[in-house]
Amino acid sequence: MKFWDVQSGNCFKTLDNRPYAGMNITGIKGLTLSEIATLKALSAVEE
Repeated sequence: MKFWDVQSGNCFKTLDNRPYAGMNITGIKGLTLSEIATLKALSAVEE
């Protein structure tokens, strides 16, 4: 979803509806490789 300033026509905010978007899972412990792959498929990131 994007929010626009109607006067300038500029987008000032974008909401992401993916459940794990941007969640940093670097160094996460206790998960299987399959669980980590699933989180990445749901937009989690490993930096």
